[in-house]
Amino acid sequence: MDTKKWIMGIGLTVILLCGIAVGIYTFPRSIDVTLHGVKYQLGADGAKAGTESATVVIHGVSRMSIWGDRTFKGRVTVVGENIPVPEDQRDLEIHFMRDGYGPMSYGYVERVNGKTMPKVYGYHTLFANKDYSEVTLLVMTPVKMANGEEGKSWSPDDGFMIAAPASNREDALALSNKRMDDYFDHPSVKPLK
Repeated sequence: MDTKKWIMGIGLTVILLCGIAVGIYTFPRSIDVTLHGVKYQLGADGAKAGTESATVVIHGVSRMSIWGDRTFKGRVTVVGENIPVPEDQRDLEIHFMRDGYGPMSYGYVERVNGKTMPKVYGYHTLFANKDYSEVTLLVMTPVKMANGEEGKSWSPDDGFMIAAPASNREDALALSNKRMDDYFDHPSVKPLK
């Protein structure tokens, strides 16, 4: 075999292997998990307050782009939490940021006085590993804003979290810090307590 054919064969093999690797990496993965964990509050008051059981159900498809961007399409449900989004419009599309978090916002429509009104409902913020077997959520809580309107907020000093799987506050806190590790690379963000 002459050198030209040999180099061409190696080149085609490398291209084929790279194509297979990219295909495997970007292939959509079906996610169907139910995780049992705890809801807890951060800070000194939270350590005294204890925890409550929380179950997170995730159904959908996760996909990675060739650039490493992760997107989830489907439903993320915290059992027992009621949200104002109609049941038939609860599908999410979560675009995870490079530092690991994915804001959960529902875009939906509501009929008001015979008119269709577009609405957006901001929910929690999700941190999850690639197979969604470990998750932590920053629980957004309602607050009154300076202009008198309702808003949502979360604080690393006394905010609420959900972590699963976990059976107690210590396990949940360790899991939250692990899942949020890349987020803590920001100089203003410190590990949770």
